[in-house]
Amino acid sequence: MLLRRWVPFAAALLLVLPTGEVHAQSDQDRAAARSLATQGAEAFTAGRYDEAIDLLNRAEALVHAPTHLLVIARAHARLGRLVGARETYLRIAREELPPTAPSAFKRAQQEAREELTAVEPRIASLRIVLEGAAGRTISVKLDGQPVADALLGVHRPVDPGSHVITVVPPGLGPIEQAVTLADGERKELKIPIPEGPAVVPPPEGPGAGQGAGNNGQVGFPPDAPPGAGERKTNVALLGAGIGAGALGVGGVVVGSVFLAQAGTTQQDANDLSAINGCEAPGGRGPTCTAETERQIARLDSKAASQRTTAAIGLVAGGVLLIGGATLIVIELTSKPERPNAAWIAPYVTPTGLGVRGAF
Repeated sequence: MLLRRWVPFAAALLLVLPTGEVHAQSDQDRAAARSLATQGAEAFTAGRYDEAIDLLNRAEALVHAPTHLLVIARAHARLGRLVGARETYLRIAREELPPTAPSAFKRAQQEAREELTAVEPRIASLRIVLEGAAGRTISVKLDGQPVADALLGVHRPVDPGSHVITVVPPGLGPIEQAVTLADGERKELKIPIPEGPAVVPPPEGPGAGQGAGNNGQVGFPPDAPPGAGERKTNVALLGAGIGAGALGVGGVVVGSVFLAQAGTTQQDANDLSAINGCEAPGGRGPTCTAETERQIARLDSKAASQRTTAAIGLVAGGVLLIGGATLIVIELTSKPERPNAAWIAPYVTPTGLGVRGAF
């Protein structure tokens, strides 16, 4: 019957669009609206209701006509979207048509009032009750669409059929619950909300005032505010350690060089003495002159001086190297400083929530 009623409306629409309010529209808009209305009528007749709704909404955006809205309401009803159908029927029924309005518009309004009385009793009603949600901000969705807080705990019109309610309490995973409503059915759905992660109070005694995380352990939780237990680098101490270490390395290198030179110098003295027989078992050889002995003595003295310098360099360098390394280790292993100012703040993590602070 609805298909039979739509055919004359579609034909009449093509004739009446240039009259009444539509005079304000351009010729291009009126022509486009006629084309869209015709395509929408064909889609409705073929059972392509979503396409019909889209085409008729486009036509309505160009030129208002109750006949557009009537087919949109009927398409919604065919798709089971009774709430949307009722709202569109009401829009048609409440419109004040002028006495000069086309007869097709007046017929569309009369049809809308009649079909509204058939649709309204079929609309279901659902009341969503969240148990244990007092004082908590909880996200609720019905079939993926957000539900306003004002609609929680009261009956609201819902299309008959199957629906999915998704509840997301803070700090917890989503809770999904399905519900099926028959035509005109009135139902209440209670969803218990589990308690969120507990907040562990700070213990009394030593350490009190530090943040207690969601695992109950006392200490500074992750991502604590700046200054809460931060470790500050002692630049002077670290610089002194590095400087002393560098001097120590230099001293060891210099000492090693002089020690090698002392060995070479002493070997030269020994070689000169052996060649000239200055230390022969039977006494001084014929070529061991007084000048040769003075040269050997000078080489021995130089070697001794070089050994002394080497010893000083090695000992001082070793001491500086050990001292510098000790300073660096002390700096790198020092404990973080506690904050000077008292603070307290809540925090939330993927696994829970808690408070943190210092006094």
